[in-house]
Amino acid sequence: MYLSSTAVCCDEAMKLVTCLCILALSYLFQKRKEGDGGGGYNKLSMSEANGTSCVSDGTTDEEDIDKNTDMNVKYPISHESFRSYLSDQLQFDFRMAGLAALYCVQKNLLYLAISNLDAAVFQVTYQTKVLTTAVFSVLLLKRKLSNQQVVALVLLTLGVALVQLDKVEENASKSYQEQRKWVGVVAVLGACCTSGFGGVYFELVLKPHTNLEDETSPPPRPTPSVWAKNVQLSTFGLIIALATAFAKDGSAILSNGFFQGYTPVVVTVITLQAGGGLVVAAIIKYADNILKSFATAMSIVSSTLISAW
Repeated sequence: MYLSSTAVCCDEAMKLVTCLCILALSYLFQKRKEGDGGGGYNKLSMSEANGTSCVSDGTTDEEDIDKNTDMNVKYPISHESFRSYLSDQLQFDFRMAGLAALYCVQKNLLYLAISNLDAAVFQVTYQTKVLTTAVFSVLLLKRKLSNQQVVALVLLTLGVALVQLDKVEENASKSYQEQRKWVGVVAVLGACCTSGFGGVYFELVLKPHTNLEDETSPPPRPTPSVWAKNVQLSTFGLIIALATAFAKDGSAILSNGFFQGYTPVVVTVITLQAGGGLVVAAIIKYADNILKSFATAMSIVSSTLISAW
């Protein structure tokens, strides 16, 4: 059997590589949009080096042209420009380290719960995250929920749980290892709490609230993209996950290898977990956690209706 701690490491590594690639492509697309291919990009770089604007009256000193030609500014300036872009995007934030530790705990709890519960029972119990998300949204984001919204959230949780409960016996999985039911239930409830708190706190980080009335405060830095925040989150998460893996399963990793028990199915599950994490981050950035919970619930109901045909 595979080690859940190594699966978490692979999950974080996949997200880190994906987000770095997206940032690099975003930078290249931005530069290509600003200039007309390589020529426009070189013109932008030389103007930045001289501290002048790209738009001029059409007159340029020949000495400046010779100086720019001799300086070979194409590679150094583009390198500095890319480094400046990364510096603006990857704003160091200690909060991401704590959030990464929380997500690492959540993923280990999820793998522990899946290993000790049937798939259907796990799905039913895990729907409690809808309520924990709403509670933490009220506590951290100071959101006010009307009575109708509270009733809707409770009915949503019960409805999705009933949809899954209807298939508990039908989809009961056969496990080839001993399962401890109470360990699985406690693990999935802990994962619900960490999921609700982590998602709401991540939304708080992605959508900072600035005090516009305070004129003495310095202007805020540009808000980093969701991919840049995920680079930080995955970097911290990978470090924590590696430390956890070797602390928990160090002897097994050294004796049987890091990827012991991996099958195509395991790799597919890890890939889906990584992709789902990035999609959830984008949803939190452009919507909110409660809407994400409703979308997740609707996907479960829709898949159940489709499977009935």
